[in-house]
Parts: sequence; structure tokens; C-alpha cells
Amino acid sequence: MRLSVPGNILLLGEYAVLEEGGIGLAVAVDRRVVVTGRPAAAFEVHGAWPGGSFRWTPAEPGASGLVTSVVGTLEAEAALADPALADPALADPGALRVRIDIDSSAFFDASGRKTGLGSSAAAAAGLTAALLAAAGGAPPGPAAAELAVRAHRGAQGGRGSGYDVLCSWHGGAGVFRGGETPVWEPRVFGERRRLFLYPGPQPVKTLTAVMRYAAWKKGNAGAARTFLEESNERVLAFLSAATAGESAARWSACRELGIQLGDAIGVPARMSPPPGLDPAWCKPVGAGNELGVCLVPEEAAAPAGVSAFSISPEGIRWEG
Repeated sequence: MRLSVPGNILLLGEYAVLEEGGIGLAVAVDRRVVVTGRPAAAFEVHGAWPGGSFRWTPAEPGASGLVTSVVGTLEAEAALADPALADPALADPGALRVRIDIDSSAFFDASGRKTGLGSSAAAAAGLTAALLAAAGGAPPGPAAAELAVRAHRGAQGGRGSGYDVLCSWHGGAGVFRGGETPVWEPRVFGERRRLFLYPGPQPVKTLTAVMRYAAWKKGNAGAARTFLEESNERVLAFLSAATAGESAARWSACRELGIQLGDAIGVPARMSPPPGLDPAWCKPVGAGNELGVCLVPEEAAAPAGVSAFSISPEGIRWEG
């Protein structure tokens, strides 16, 4: 089998999506993790990216915490006869005779730096889909996306909103509502626009940023509630904008709220866009200042140091 899974970007709603009812706007982007599977003497998973690789087996689960979490999640669900699973064979994944390869090279730049497009979430979605197909003989249905969310959260110590997994699984653009059982609502967005992405000063570990947010929230309950309310209001206001001027102003309002929160939790989200981009449409995305995005007309040319992306209308794509 062969399948591919797009990357993802949370355009609006940073940190708020971690909360019950927190709202975000996310899009899938046209860079893909490629997952292949073929018969083998025993079950194993290989991963590769520029400058690194791993080999995971049931006997050596320490090679990848993500793979261990995906396999463990599917094993537990199969034992409970979850209707999302095509075959209870996954209750004993060690009995599978398949080799799965995960190539996330497209999520790194020429220098080997991760581009901040949600590679681990895309890999979790792809591996979940591949293992379900290997056990059941057919691609899984949409309900299986919830299993990938649980698996990815497990690899992150129980944290993580799940927006990234759902976005990569379903593709396109969507409004995400966070919580124990997150919700993804497809939304038409970005028509006649492209995304220009540019790197920030340094990579940001998402898990570290999430933990700092959690620590800040614990000591600032009132401010945290106010932040969530304001974030939801601003995201919804952007989505309901009727004119280009309203959209730009409301996009900027979301950016400023994210900068304020970053300063409060100690994960700076201040970035200066490269020359040639309209600052009104530029903002950091995700946690901190690892990655910036600018919405531009589809005919615009990318300045130096900026990568142009299109929104991927497809989520998981079965290619063979």
C-alpha cells in the first residue's frame, strides 16, 4: 500500500484550541508525509527524514514513542471491539506481517530544519490509517481519525488539541473546536489566496510551549478565561468578516492577542516579516515564533526566503 498525508497549519486560535470549546482555523498544506507498506516476515516500522531514521519493532518499542503510542492505542481499541476498526487482528499487532515505512523528508528545509508543518501529527494519521488497512484489508473510514488523535495525544503525554491530526486526516480548511472529543468542521477558506511561509529565529518545541501555557493558566485562572473568550470572539469575527478591510483588521487582532499571550507565558510570538510581504496579513502561527504566515493573492510572487504553499484539498490520499 502507499498513502500520503498533508501537513497542517493552525492559522488562528493558538493555545485556545487546547481548551474545551476553544476555536481555531486550520488548513492542510501541500507537503506530504509518505507512508508505504509491504509484506514482511515480522511487524516493523521504519522512519526516515533528512539526517535521521529509526527502526521500530514490538521488541524494541523505544525507537519511537509515536509509533509505540499508535500501536498501543489501536491494540487497546481492537480489544474493546471498537466499531471504527475493520478487523480485531490489531488486538495483537505483533502478529501482523508487514513493514511500514514513513518518510517525512518533505517537512524539512534544505538545511535539515523542520518547517513547522505538523510532521508528527501527519505521521500519526498516516500510520494509524496504514495499520488499520493492513489489518482489515481496506482503507478505514472517517471515524478512525479519532483514534489517530488519541494516539498522537498519548505520544505527547496526554497533551495536544488534536487540530493537527484532524486537519491532516481530512484536508482542506476547517474550523476546529477543542476538547476531550474535538470537532472538525470543513470550511471554505483561502479562495484566490496562497500561503507564504517564512521561518522564525529558531525552532520551538510545541510540548514545551504547551507546558508553559498550562503553568501560566494554573496561576492565572481569570486571565486564562479572559484569553479563551477573547480568542474565540476574534476568530469568529474573522470568519464572519464581510469585506477585505474587515478581514485584515480582524486578522491583525488575532495576531496581537497571540503576541500578548506569548509574552505572558514566556514563549515569544513576535516576528518581523521579510521585505516584500504586507505586514497587515502576516502573523506567527502555532506556538511561539518558529513559523510565520502571510495570506497573499494567488498571483503574488514569493520574496526571497519565503516559501509559497497551496491549501491541500485532500487529506489522506491512497495512492496504491
